[in-house]
Amino acid sequence: MLTRLEVDGFKSFENMVIDLAPFTVVVGNNAAGKSNLFDVIQLLASLATRDVSEAVKDMRGEPLELFRQTSEGRSRQIRLAAEVLVDAMVRDPWGSEVKLSHTRMRYEVTLERREIKPGIERIQVAHEAVMPIIRKKDRWAESLQPSKGFRATHLKYTRQKPWLTTEDRLEGLTFSVHQDGKQGRNRPASAAEATVLYSITNAEFPHLFALREEMRFWRLLQLDPALLRRPVPATAADVLNADGSNLAAVLAQLKAETATEMHPGGALSDIAAELNNLIPGIAKLDADLHEASREYRIELTMRDGLPFSSRVISDGTLRVLALLTLLHDPRHRGLICFEEPENGVHPARIKQLVQRLRDMVTDPRESLADDLSVPLSQLLLNSHSPVVLSALLDKEWHATDGFILFADTATVSDPAKNEQRRRTRLRPVRPKPQLSLFSGDEVPQGFVSDYEVRKVLETVTTEG
Repeated sequence: MLTRLEVDGFKSFENMVIDLAPFTVVVGNNAAGKSNLFDVIQLLASLATRDVSEAVKDMRGEPLELFRQTSEGRSRQIRLAAEVLVDAMVRDPWGSEVKLSHTRMRYEVTLERREIKPGIERIQVAHEAVMPIIRKKDRWAESLQPSKGFRATHLKYTRQKPWLTTEDRLEGLTFSVHQDGKQGRNRPASAAEATVLYSITNAEFPHLFALREEMRFWRLLQLDPALLRRPVPATAADVLNADGSNLAAVLAQLKAETATEMHPGGALSDIAAELNNLIPGIAKLDADLHEASREYRIELTMRDGLPFSSRVISDGTLRVLALLTLLHDPRHRGLICFEEPENGVHPARIKQLVQRLRDMVTDPRESLADDLSVPLSQLLLNSHSPVVLSALLDKEWHATDGFILFADTATVSDPAKNEQRRRTRLRPVRPKPQLSLFSGDEVPQGFVSDYEVRKVLETVTTEG
């Protein structure tokens, strides 16, 4: 679970610091920087599982365009920090399971443009560190007022020393992996083209591996309706792809795992019921393997008994179906970033959708049994819709469901350089006092004013 993000030098971000709840919604106009937030999270996730060149290659824009542009040119560095809560048990690909003694961590990484030959640049790792967040300094955990069950199961604090540091030694810059059940090791850092996390592929260093696994499951859903409606080969993966192209296979697997004699549809019946609440008229959902073509296919049956294949289902219905499928999948874990959840949903039902999504993420305030096999889940949405904003506020314009951030752009004046720069701001809407992550003096960028909230709400009239 990502609890804090710090970004400097990436696209439109300059010294940006935000705190995140298990359910967070970013609201703002187009070109305010909402998608850039998702991009930086995707970059962090990629750096944990790929080398730097591969990680930046899949980002929006050219690699050089990831570095912040100012009047003085491109920045030389991108500095990132993420504070996380990892699952208290980690399992590696070879079946080794380890219970962690510390679950709150801070990860730092700096990417730097370096000229390796005249006119030839490489992006390399200039700094990397993983440090424990100790109990008395864990403001996030204290502010969310977790239940005793959540504390006992998920919040572990025993470590005082870092797991990973970058040190300037006689032999040069060095990444030092410190002891964690096994003797540590050192690696040269003068020309690193991959992070240390990328190399931690098993539970040999359990806490670093747990962090890598947490970041590996930070996913940006970019659902493509054209792919969602296609039949899926029988050999397709049964964990939902980012574009949703294997939705039928995932649904078929859920049905196979959860169906009983009394409930032959298994989890698909629950998904159909929730889908009907949001998009009325749906009576049944099914996904089966077509033997002749060896393809999985989706079928929705309406109240009048007429069946429809996914080929003729609307884009909005398919998007909502994919999101509900993911959240119902017991194998789902980690952070999901999802853009514009309101697409395809009637405005009068958006509040219901938002509440349902809120209910399906991990809530630290709920009492949880001591079951380490239940993974943490988190949802980060972005939207430019005032209808979504209205669904998250009470009559006094306080955030009631989750945490709301306003995205906009602001001008920074720098007298020392005699320049003005535009940057993205992400400011929280003031929540009810008992739901606040932090007090006002702990939010350096300030809260969104009631006036700003009211001006956005005045642009739409909603029902419900």
